[in-house]
Amino acid sequence: MRILIYTGKGGVGKTSIAAATAVRAAQAGKKVLLMSTDQAHSLGDSLCMRLRSDPREVFPGLEALEIDPTKESRRAWGTLRDYLRQLIDRKANGGIEADEVLLFPGLEELCSLIRILDVYEEGRHDVVVVDCAPTGETLALLRYPERLSVLADRLLPMVRGFTSAFGGLITRRTTVPKPRDMVFAEFDALVKRLNALQKILRNRQITSLRIVTTPERIVLEEARRNFTWMCEYDFGVDAVCINRIYPGEAMQGYFAGWNEIQQENLRIAAESFPGRKHFYLYLQQEEIRGIPSLLRAAEELYGEEDPVTVFCKEETFQMEYDAHTGLRTLLISLPYAEEEEILAEKEGEDLILHVRSEVRRLRLPDLLCRRDLSGWKLEDGILKLQFGYAYQNAAAQK
Repeated sequence: MRILIYTGKGGVGKTSIAAATAVRAAQAGKKVLLMSTDQAHSLGDSLCMRLRSDPREVFPGLEALEIDPTKESRRAWGTLRDYLRQLIDRKANGGIEADEVLLFPGLEELCSLIRILDVYEEGRHDVVVVDCAPTGETLALLRYPERLSVLADRLLPMVRGFTSAFGGLITRRTTVPKPRDMVFAEFDALVKRLNALQKILRNRQITSLRIVTTPERIVLEEARRNFTWMCEYDFGVDAVCINRIYPGEAMQGYFAGWNEIQQENLRIAAESFPGRKHFYLYLQQEEIRGIPSLLRAAEELYGEEDPVTVFCKEETFQMEYDAHTGLRTLLISLPYAEEEEILAEKEGEDLILHVRSEVRRLRLPDLLCRRDLSGWKLEDGILKLQFGYAYQNAAAQK
């Protein structure tokens, strides 16, 4: 199975390009599922049909759905939600206030991603095309599983042990109900499924993230930042789709000055995503809506290329060994980052990496776990972190 995830700034045409890709793949004979995880669903509008949370056939070979985050959330953590509501009801009168308290930002959308895992495990489709939410929301969802995993590995066992030992006493003294084992079991199951999803999303042979942008400087700058974030979190970006390029005949008269600006932005875009496939789509003469229009857009966008192809497998993380000094170096691709924006520190067996406003906790390879972080530097978009034992670090500094 191939999973193609389209992301980018709101309004750049992600839905149209994702839908066009799915139509093209289905017309080529593949069994395709097209899904939207964006709460502001417009996929049905693009296909000119009403969609729901269960797959609906668009034409033979293509099914589509718009995920209902509330429904997926209830399915993923309903027991834990009921327990938390029970706690709130003990101290309040329940009602709408309890429901509002239990609206955890991003959690419902996160549960939408689990649907991708369900589809993958069912194995009924050759290709899954995902129309994602705008950049910031997508990034939040993709990093959420890693943070929940830290919570599950470190905090949950402590809470479980505490409630096992003192839960009965707390219940008698405070009337707060002791958590049932099934509450912990459900959270464990949720984290395990999210970890399984992460492995699939980081498998470059299976999943490709594709950035959609337009040839406008503000949009392009966000696409470049998006690319850096995806590299930081080790997701495989294999292609960039540049949408709504104005044809030369449209850049006449009043709009003549835009032609030079657009050409400069296209040049920057061509240089900004090294090793990735670039696809270009000119502004169409009509709205991209309906199967015939989507198919024409896909033919112009991809030409003779098969959109299901893995266009780049470049890994974000690599490791080098210096036999002379005994130091090991972890290499992380961080294009467009600045050295002053970076802070790295080692905590136990984890590397804490700060890049701009983003913080990521990385489980270090076994070869680096017992070593100290001696320093780092950024060269040509590659962050180089050196690890050694105390005596090696001292010798290297001399």
